Order: sequence, then C-alpha cells, then structure tokens
Amino acid sequence: MNKTKKIGICGALAAAALLASTATSAASYSLTVGGTVLLNQGLTTSVAGATVVDFNSSLVNPAGYTGGAVKNGSSAGNWASPPNDTSNFYTVGPGAGQSTPGTVLLNSLSKYFGYYGGSPDTYNAIELWRDGTKLQTFSGSQLATAAQVNPNGNQTTGAYWNIWALDASSYFNKVLFISSSNAFETDNHASLATPLPAAAWLFGSALFGFVMLSNPRKV
Repeated sequence: MNKTKKIGICGALAAAALLASTATSAASYSLTVGGTVLLNQGLTTSVAGATVVDFNSSLVNPAGYTGGAVKNGSSAGNWASPPNDTSNFYTVGPGAGQSTPGTVLLNSLSKYFGYYGGSPDTYNAIELWRDGTKLQTFSGSQLATAAQVNPNGNQTTGAYWNIWALDASSYFNKVLFISSSNAFETDNHASLATPLPAAAWLFGSALFGFVMLSNPRKV
C-alpha cells in the first residue's frame, strides 16, 4: 500500500472514531418553562424557526404520531383541555379512547422540543430517544418543579415546557409522552432540527480525501 493511501485510510478511520464518540457521549439537557400566548390555544413556542404541530386540522393523529389521541374539550375522569385552550390537543392515558405511550417520530435529529401542557401530575413523564436508545426521562415531578407548580393535577395550571439538547450526543428523533393514569394533555408541540454534526462533515471530507488520494490523476 502506498503512502498516500495510508494517509487517506487513517484520516477516514479517525473521522469515523470521532463521529462514533460524538454519538455515544453522555446526554445532557436543559429544561425551561416559557412560551408565547396564543389566542384560544394557551401557549406556543417562542423559539424562532421551530416546526409546530397544533392538532387543529383533524381529530386524527397527525403524521409521525402513534398512540394517544387528539381531543377537544374535557371528559370528566378521562381528560381535560389545558388552561385557556379551546382548540384540539393531544392526550395520552390508559383508557377512555386514548392510549399510552404516545410516540412522536421526528423527521430528523432535533436539538429542541417544546409543548404546552396542563394539569401536571406525578404519573406523567416524557422520554427522549435516538433511534433505539433512550437518552433521557423527565418525570412528572421534574416537569412540575421546572414550572414551579405542584404535580397534583390542578386543571387551572398550565405552562410551556422547553427541552434543549446541550450537545450533539443529546440530539434525539423520538419523543414519548407517558401517563400511567388519565391523563397527560398537551398542545402546540414544537421541534427544531439540528444541522449535520461537525463530525459528520469531517467524516465526509475524510472519505472524499481518501477517494481522491486512492485515485490520483495522471498528468
């Protein structure tokens, strides 16, 4: 093997190792509360460029959603619309025309997810996944603490939660809404796709360099 080919292979392997390291590092997140008032829909995201799913087009789950159910209004003992929200919303629970978990498959790796929620309870939870790997769980108590409210199901309590991935290893492409009792009601889901990680660009550049070095032009 000539020297130029060795250099190309070493560069590609180094880039691949860096990419793998980026994907398997410990995940970390920021959980904050705050949104923008939206007439008859409670709160929505304040993040510029985020894609928002508001469930208003139909009572059928939108593309990418499985489990749970889209509802409007309240049903005693089953679900309750979030405060100041008279529009359609998404709910998960173990019965009464809904199910748990509710799964959101995002179109690409994302660094942000936000949602408007009402009546937070200890039996609510959110999980973030990347392909087949669970990265993070936020319990109902953690979500309530972030909003500085009690997780007691108070139907007059609502907030907009914002979850940010703090590094590339924390990017996710699936969100699970979980509730072991009726119910976990949310609206105005927002996500923000992440650009291609720098390591991936490096990997691609290394492969391109390997190909060029392996096939030198004759002059």
